[in-house]
Amino acid sequence: MKVAVVSYFDSLRFDEYPITHSLGAMRLGAYLRTAHPEWDVRLRAFDERGYSARAAASALLDEGFDVVGVPAYIWTMERARELTEHLCAAEDAPLVVCGGPETRAMDYTRWPQDTVYVMGQGEEPLVWLCERRATDPVFAGPSLEEDCTQPVYSASRDRVRAYRYAVPDRGNRSLPQGVALFSPEFESMLDGDRIDTDFAWYETARGCIYDCSFCGHNTLPFFATFDTEFVRAEIRNMRDRGIRRIFLIDPILGGKAARGKEILRTFRDLAPEIALTAYMRPEFLDDEFVELLVESNIHELLMGLQTTNPNVPKHVRGNHFEKIMRFVPHLAARGVPWRAELIVGLPGDDMTGLRESLRFTIDELRPWSVHSYHLTAIPETKLFELLDRTDDDIWIKADNRLRVVSASSFDERELREMLVYAGGITSRHSHLRERDGAAPGFDVLDRDVRGALADPVNGRSAAAAFITMGHEAGHRVWRARSGAALGAGA
Repeated sequence: MKVAVVSYFDSLRFDEYPITHSLGAMRLGAYLRTAHPEWDVRLRAFDERGYSARAAASALLDEGFDVVGVPAYIWTMERARELTEHLCAAEDAPLVVCGGPETRAMDYTRWPQDTVYVMGQGEEPLVWLCERRATDPVFAGPSLEEDCTQPVYSASRDRVRAYRYAVPDRGNRSLPQGVALFSPEFESMLDGDRIDTDFAWYETARGCIYDCSFCGHNTLPFFATFDTEFVRAEIRNMRDRGIRRIFLIDPILGGKAARGKEILRTFRDLAPEIALTAYMRPEFLDDEFVELLVESNIHELLMGLQTTNPNVPKHVRGNHFEKIMRFVPHLAARGVPWRAELIVGLPGDDMTGLRESLRFTIDELRPWSVHSYHLTAIPETKLFELLDRTDDDIWIKADNRLRVVSASSFDERELREMLVYAGGITSRHSHLRERDGAAPGFDVLDRDVRGALADPVNGRSAAAAFITMGHEAGHRVWRARSGAALGAGA
């Protein structure tokens, strides 16, 4: 039995994330290796740059895989669908299994009839599907029984029937564990598709104890974890393999405050040379947690403030400002580089509220960096339920990629102005931080951005760069204006 688990990566982002295989693919493959060590399991990754679905399918078919798993994320959907079309059209077609967060709500009518879709955590359903294929070489989507007790569906088995089996068991808070990442058994899955890197994605927990209505992590409505000894073994493996940078994708470091402290101590004691990027909620912080962060090798701590606007519904994001002000402003001063994250396009927000969110973040919290993001309405979230409900007091509209384009508190033109402004402020902040080692206050940044946008020659190109909210695009604008009179820090 030969199984491939597919990932997509962007080689243009190798400066940030120099790894080809996704963490989801690694976990799925590791679980398959534990369930059936006799199977030949391989991880296969394809670059989004110059991607050809036909060439990717040909490469997979040449290896003779019986099952191919493809990812269902917003940014991979079309590539995965095209790959599936080519695979299913082959004479000796493999079983194609599509899994990921989008399978809960995606339109699958354009996909081949033979495809099978998995909802929720995919480890156990993928093993079940592979076992079916092992016993029946022609098993595919049309073979699914209506009464099967798995969170899987196809064109011939209604998705509604699969939902009841996709509800996670709250009594089981242990995540499905396969072979440890970067163990010899794991490394065997990389044969034929290796990359030398000192970076890795990593996780110790899934799900979240908070219920922010915009967040996709809430599709697992509680947090579950990998066993502590298992995490320790994987940290040792990564240390010994030469991994020196980790992006810890736990929705919040460790899942709960006590476990977050335990994870930090483990990295500090077993692999102090590994630099950590991780998500944090200020509500987790206390004096002990701050001291552990100071002692740890933190590359960047990401904290989502999202907004300070009281007109944004509380279910979107509730912030504990007393705790924020007690601990957060002192982190950078104590050597903990942290990033503040804001969301542009929240219902109830407007330009006035956005400006105040940026001012408060920059002047009061004093982060090392500030990033802003365009709101996406993620299916299966509470925020998604506001989509197109324009008869209600609070509503949103979104484009075909589910990015919000207007809401009850702003129209499309106003949103564009908000996106441009946020991209300008955050990129100017990071540009001056990188150049001078410090960033000025909000008023100076505001003046610089207004000046750039009012430039009669280059104002439009500046707006086009800022609206992407990517710092590098903004930096190009600021470097080009470096000889102009931009006030302090110019």
